[in-house]
Amino acid sequence: MRAFYFVRENGRAPLSNNEPMNKSNYLYKFQKDKEYQKLLKEEKELLDITLQIIEARKKRKLTQHQLAKKVGMPQSQIAKIERGCHNVTFSTLSRVTRGLGLHLKAVA
Repeated sequence: MRAFYFVRENGRAPLSNNEPMNKSNYLYKFQKDKEYQKLLKEEKELLDITLQIIEARKKRKLTQHQLAKKVGMPQSQIAKIERGCHNVTFSTLSRVTRGLGLHLKAVA
């Protein structure tokens, strides 16, 4: 089993060479990392969109299969979008949201 080690930031005492990185240390390091914060924000935005699609589909009492048929794509693609396992193009996202009667809006 491989252990990971790092030195804490912001004047905190460094971990000893024998102290493996635990969950708290790991989270502490990445909470301060700018790139991590950027990726976290992007993931949250994608999750918000995904949850809105699922909620809108269920509100309209549509199955994934019915929505897929309505927008002309396989049900498996709708499932992947809803699971967040699919890199969605703007075009695909637009088709799905139009099929649900929603409108995409860019917000700065």
